[in-house]
Amino acid sequence: MKGKIYENMLLRRRFCKRVALMLTVFALSFYASVLLFGGLKGPQVMQLTDLNRCPACYGVSVCPELYSDQITLETSQWSMFNAKNIFYGYTKSNRRLVLKKLAHDTEFKVFDEKICKEFNLKENCKPVELLNTSNIDDKVLKTVEYNITWVDTEPRKGLVLCPYAYSLYELLQPILNSRKGNYKSEMLNIWTILNINPEPIILQVIRKVDGWLVPPYGGVCGRLEVVGYEGKPLSELQHVPWYRKLKYAQKILDAAMDFTFKHDRFRFYLMDWSLDNIVANEKDEITFIDLEDIIVLDKHILPKGDLPNWYQRYSRESMGPGFSFSIENMCKHHLSDHNLWSACYILAGDENPLLYPMPKEVNASKPHFDRLLNACLNGDDRFRTITKLQHVIKEMLIDKTVLGQGIR
Repeated sequence: MKGKIYENMLLRRRFCKRVALMLTVFALSFYASVLLFGGLKGPQVMQLTDLNRCPACYGVSVCPELYSDQITLETSQWSMFNAKNIFYGYTKSNRRLVLKKLAHDTEFKVFDEKICKEFNLKENCKPVELLNTSNIDDKVLKTVEYNITWVDTEPRKGLVLCPYAYSLYELLQPILNSRKGNYKSEMLNIWTILNINPEPIILQVIRKVDGWLVPPYGGVCGRLEVVGYEGKPLSELQHVPWYRKLKYAQKILDAAMDFTFKHDRFRFYLMDWSLDNIVANEKDEITFIDLEDIIVLDKHILPKGDLPNWYQRYSRESMGPGFSFSIENMCKHHLSDHNLWSACYILAGDENPLLYPMPKEVNASKPHFDRLLNACLNGDDRFRTITKLQHVIKEMLIDKTVLGQGIR
């Protein structure tokens, strides 16, 4: 009997020790977060901006809203670790937002270590000293030129603007025309964006209010971008009924055509087509949320001798399985079917295709649909095929066989 009592006491002691250890670990983690982020409600928005790094930052357009507490972080977002540097918040009107630093902390560290050397300043210079430099326009152009050339020493980063770097000023014109700040400071912001992540530039050139399927751009403050929250990634919506996936597919194909043809001056070839980078809301409207890796092609240049095939269309070559493409070849032709093939690849390709497995009712009633998807992936004329696909999907979305039976 005494042995059993002793055994119970020993078990209680072990249990109490474990509880005490867990409470200690939790307390340390909690207070470490408070010390790091300065409050019990999680990280304060202004502490995410790195304003002290300006003008080597994205700009200050949305800083007043952050200072005046018009934008607040979700209280569930407090954490001492956020590998993606993506946060969520709300406006005073309860509009949900995404706050993106647009790079990892290690990438910022590498970038900051290069700034002083890049501008021939003393080691450990302060960012404000960049305002005394005189060659910022050359630095901006060289950043773009580097991404066009064959890259030997370091990989391309972000925006590829081709075939000639001088088109950058045409791309930036609507942005620079809308600003009234210090020109040199603005160009330093642009240089920083081009070296870290070009998304803030792209979102101001192709705007949601003009019908592009991209997030609404809220602005930037320091090294923080604010955009609207547009829904969940399609990779998390594989469980939805198949006819809803067909709605997504229709809009994905429409977007592929828009990115290729809609802008008066430029084509926008997305290099990172993925179901993770396309989101959908409760209305089944989709949005492309990651515009970091993109080729912007000026379709109205006068080709020089280095572009003998400029006026020919470039069709994607067979480059092996998976998502692959040639930046060099896309930049040497006035038109490429890259976006069209990429759209069809995420719908029907090798890696987790959105529309497969296809319901047997669809295969039985619309056998040509599968053939068209295959032709888009492997055929010779994707421009003609995608037009047929758009027509067939439009018909399918009013077909009771597809809608009325709750096909999954």
